[in-house]
Amino acid sequence: MKKISLKQVVQIALEHYRLKQYKQVTQILQPLIQHGVQDNDIYLLIGNAYHCLGQYQMAIRAYLGGLHIDPDSADLYVNLGNAYIQRGSYYDAIDSYNSAIAIESNDIAVHRNLMYAYSATRQTQNAIQKCDEILLAVGLPPNNLDIALESQYHRQNPSPVYLSLIDMYNKLHVNGDSENKIDSQKMYAGGSILPWISTIKKLITLTDSQTLLDYGSGKGLQYKDLLLEDKDQLKYRGLQDYWEVDAIYCYDPAYLPYQKLPQKQYDAVISTDVMEHCHQEDIKWIIDEIFSLAGKFVFINIACYQAGKSLPNGENAHCIIGPAVWWDQIFQLVVSSYPRVKYCILLEYLWIDVEGEKRMFDIRSNFDSVRIELDPSAITILEADGDLVPVHLLPTEIPSYVADMAE
Repeated sequence: MKKISLKQVVQIALEHYRLKQYKQVTQILQPLIQHGVQDNDIYLLIGNAYHCLGQYQMAIRAYLGGLHIDPDSADLYVNLGNAYIQRGSYYDAIDSYNSAIAIESNDIAVHRNLMYAYSATRQTQNAIQKCDEILLAVGLPPNNLDIALESQYHRQNPSPVYLSLIDMYNKLHVNGDSENKIDSQKMYAGGSILPWISTIKKLITLTDSQTLLDYGSGKGLQYKDLLLEDKDQLKYRGLQDYWEVDAIYCYDPAYLPYQKLPQKQYDAVISTDVMEHCHQEDIKWIIDEIFSLAGKFVFINIACYQAGKSLPNGENAHCIIGPAVWWDQIFQLVVSSYPRVKYCILLEYLWIDVEGEKRMFDIRSNFDSVRIELDPSAITILEADGDLVPVHLLPTEIPSYVADMAE
């Protein structure tokens, strides 16, 4: 039998890796490691394969083995940090990311992952400082937490920026977005709620809520011509049917048909893909208004990363870009005034590891002893309004940090 070289063996393993045949990769490379082959690239590749198989402790062992051979490999440190995150070892992940950055500091994705780890361990100043560094590196201005906390603007006297944003979004609703080639009917149609409808259903059931307010609903097409099917193959004609609520009210200050501010409380108030689009000087009163309108619970999701689109004024569509601990400071000022209102706040990060881009979450909730399920696949949309743009769902990583805001 013809012998093949070490290089050829590694090439075969690489081909299996490209085909996502990760178990075969480990079967090919593990004997080399057992025979004492000293090649950090082999340790990196087998570590990546173990990571993709969900065998994170084996991945950690492989990355550490590679670092024993080459202690100056930034890639090994980065992937080691990612594996530690999956194991919930946030402090070890922080050490690994910082070691990688000390060797190679230009990879923004590593800094973003480090920001998430800082936030998950409640290292407020480190997380905010890291976020500021990221924003400056990509040419965006950092947010100022003190300005947000100390702002005296309110509903009757919002900031000039708030009024400007409302006018801008109103024009986008009417005219569409020519820069990004989005027709007016598809502009803010309401699709941002779709990943969370099963999570919201659980909260509605837990609180026995009968009425719901969608704060920042967009055009509200999510409540029209929707046919849903759950995992038991039960079908529902619309979200009101699926959620089993008596009434749904849409409010959106930038969309004329829904500009009327609600004048009463609703059992549930939900707000998806809204908070990060608000100006920092207005965010405190907006969150307070949301809680004041809720009789039983509030559900909010917030993106903690740069938007992929810009506003007509050239600024990033996400006016506030901050880690979960930044938002904690705002919410803590508000929730103490509403002790009877339950809340579930999803703070979403873009996360990159060897498998690609995913979503990672910090969850803030005071639903006692309740596991917050983030499972967009729990419900299938069979039919929808033609202008309701489908939401691209990145894979969701479940090891999320769950905590009461008061901790």
